[in-house]
Amino acid sequence: MTSEANTVPGSTGSAGNGLTLRAQVREALRAGILRGDWRTHDRLPSENELIERHGVSRITVRQALADLAGDGLIVRVQGKGSFVAPAPVRQELSRLQGLSEALGGQGREVLTRVLSLSRAGLPARAAQALGLPAGTPCVELQTLRFADGQPLSLNSIWIEPTVGDTLDEAALAQTDLLTIYESALNLRVTRAAVDIGAALATARQRKLLGLADPAAVLRVERTVFTTDDRPLHFEASTYRPEAFSYRLELAR
Repeated sequence: MTSEANTVPGSTGSAGNGLTLRAQVREALRAGILRGDWRTHDRLPSENELIERHGVSRITVRQALADLAGDGLIVRVQGKGSFVAPAPVRQELSRLQGLSEALGGQGREVLTRVLSLSRAGLPARAAQALGLPAGTPCVELQTLRFADGQPLSLNSIWIEPTVGDTLDEAALAQTDLLTIYESALNLRVTRAAVDIGAALATARQRKLLGLADPAAVLRVERTVFTTDDRPLHFEASTYRPEAFSYRLELAR
């Protein structure tokens, strides 16, 4: 059998170099997914089928599948196989929207599970964003959000007390918070300040988002403002990194 280091005759990479067997299998599967041979949640051929189809070793097949999983194209489930992953959720940074508002136009189904809605003292980071002393009694909303049935984000939102006390848990499970502000509370949302970074998931985040240990996550902090530049809420959201992306178009 040809070794992994050898190239496949007639197959060339973008720089003119020969493709390894691992790359050949990976790119054949990638092309099939992008072509629509397998749809979202479809099961890919088994390892044995791929070994026979491509004439390669099991380790080569597993490496190719690991590459695709790392790219977010497939999800590997132990004992069940590899499945085509849903396309990442994408939200535009150039417009301030709630998740349901942003994804509704993309034909994606968004579900919100309210984990808690209660009074709590403001932690330091939220207090700084809201311009209040740390420990100030505030309303804390915790939610777990899903896109097309898959866990997407875990969210902690600290809401200015006079606004937070008017919120209804049932409405929060059905509607974006920004929409509630504008439609139910007659508050005008004017702008938001957003910070995006990476972090390692905590044990709780891994459990609720269905992540392995260890796992990197996308961390998004957002402060939302109303008229007179008054902060309405501060939110800290943790996203599955392969399932979500922000897009920003810049002009020069």
